Amino acid sequence: MIIYTYQSVRVLRILKSGEVHRAHRSQKYGHAYDCLVDMLNLNCECPIFGNLRFHRKNTGGSTSNSVKLILKVPKENVWLTEYSEWADFMYMLQFTSPKDYHDLIAGEVDNITKEKLHRTIESLKLQRNPWAYRVPQAILEEIRPEWLAEYKVKL
Repeated sequence: MIIYTYQSVRVLRILKSGEVHRAHRSQKYGHAYDCLVDMLNLNCECPIFGNLRFHRKNTGGSTSNSVKLILKVPKENVWLTEYSEWADFMYMLQFTSPKDYHDLIAGEVDNITKEKLHRTIESLKLQRNPWAYRVPQAILEEIRPEWLAEYKVKL
């Protein structure tokens, strides 16, 4: 699969030196990323996010990362989620128990029900054909140097 991801120059240097890049735990999104690692049964400290070639991409966020990596990743090393469902889950997470993201703290909060939370979690776990997603979000455990097909440094 062709994956586009934006990373720092440091990541590019790691890959060009022949080493594998594995992301470290995010301070800002650590809890949400821990939940995603658990949901998808990933073997990493922090997931790496990307987009699929020929698919709609989320353009709402900004990035300070300065290198666009174009990766050729074996299908078995890619997990997919729907971007909007991931965004919904990140919002719902603030209303869940800190010890168990499956449980809402106070029943129904802000139109979030336990059923809606569980549907969102199950949907994030379910791996579908890439074309079954409106805006697919690619998830990687790592970036291997042999996957690097091309890169573009932003000026």
